[in-house]
Amino acid sequence: MPFTIVFAEESNLLNDIPETNTLSYALTQGKFKGLLRYSGQHRDSNLHVIQDSSTTDISNEKTQQYSAIGGYLGYETAPLYNTSVGATLYTSQPFGHNPDDRKGLGGLYEKNGKQESYTVFGEAFIKFEIDDHLVKVGRQEMPDYRFVSLSDIRMTPLTHEGAIYENTLFNHLKLNFAYITKMKERNAEKFIDMASVARLKEETSSGKPLIRGNYDHSNYDSSGDYIGSKKEMSMASLVYTTDIFSVEGWNYYVNDFVNTLYLYGQYNITPANSELALSLSAQYANQSDVGDHIAGNIDTWFYGLKFQVVMDRTTFFIGYNEVDYNENSYDGGTIFVRWGSPQMFNSFQVQDSELAGTQSIGAGVQYQFNQNSIIPGVIMRLRYANYDMPNSLYKTDARQDRTETTFDLNYTFAKEANVGGVSLDGLSIQFRVAYNNYDTGYDFSAYKQIHGYDAESVTDDFIDTRLYLNYKF
Repeated sequence: MPFTIVFAEESNLLNDIPETNTLSYALTQGKFKGLLRYSGQHRDSNLHVIQDSSTTDISNEKTQQYSAIGGYLGYETAPLYNTSVGATLYTSQPFGHNPDDRKGLGGLYEKNGKQESYTVFGEAFIKFEIDDHLVKVGRQEMPDYRFVSLSDIRMTPLTHEGAIYENTLFNHLKLNFAYITKMKERNAEKFIDMASVARLKEETSSGKPLIRGNYDHSNYDSSGDYIGSKKEMSMASLVYTTDIFSVEGWNYYVNDFVNTLYLYGQYNITPANSELALSLSAQYANQSDVGDHIAGNIDTWFYGLKFQVVMDRTTFFIGYNEVDYNENSYDGGTIFVRWGSPQMFNSFQVQDSELAGTQSIGAGVQYQFNQNSIIPGVIMRLRYANYDMPNSLYKTDARQDRTETTFDLNYTFAKEANVGGVSLDGLSIQFRVAYNNYDTGYDFSAYKQIHGYDAESVTDDFIDTRLYLNYKF
């Protein structure tokens, strides 16, 4: 009799456990993710080349700005036989002052020459995950593939379309593979192929040729933009990480266009009986044309070194980067980085450290206040870099030297923080300001007399100010 009673109690308990491998469970027990973001950016400068504009029309208006509210909302089902599906909607809506006669900075839809709203399904995927294996197919965020990444520095991030496979079967080792067919830029409504998204052009608006060497002219339209066949990217990497050191090897192959090899290593040192933590990092990349070389000759590289010291709540670093200068390569050796974040150590607020011939040295300090301080949890960072560009009059790809000083202030509200009983968990504030000082003593008239066209850009000094208010849920 006692046995019968116990058996019945256990049977009732088992009946109360939901069946996980059912469609009902998968649909109702999934996870939402959401971000509500305000972002505003302002530059007070005649910046003649706007990196984040999706149009070839160049504005000479002194002020460039955007102000928007938006973010994303996504849902991923619970696994059904180790398989889940998900989708995420991204949007950006004008909020505040966004004049039509000025270029924005990648926060709103700009293709029509204005600053308009956009809404797009940046994610729509199916995922299979079991033990140390993950496969994901469709539109998706790819946050940590180095040259392929989110680059989430405006209203919405970059997302990509394709298939990935990740393997963590071996201790300390992660293998990544991807086949990427398309990508959505930050402020875009459509996904486009991996060659078109690189913004290939035959020449600048002033007539300076960007493509060097042989190529098929029919791949470009009358305005010089690439209109050739769609190109895909194959990616593979190996990442080995321990407490003492890490090494990474990445390869990105875009058929008939360019192959990128990227190597990274870091060595960590923790001296005995010391509060210091030291690290030395090195990076190297090489890009070369492949197949039908739709962008002509590509033969360039960059490398970098970085030394960092962490002491309690303070971090110091100094870094050096150099990009090859090669007038026989596309745009003099400029590195293609449009698929994610530039990987240079000295790529700070204005991300153009990938330009041909750039030699840069940067340094910075960061401090995090503790919870008992007057401003608990606040992180402050100050950085400075000098960008020495190729500026000889006789160099085709000469550009203005510049320096950049940036200041960041970040605060993430603690979980227990609240206002009027309303929890502030998930709320964060980021303020960023950068001063860019350009060498304006260059003889632009003499350059034009030698080469027959204007310098690619003439840029005034400017202050770049950004504000982000994020609420994640």
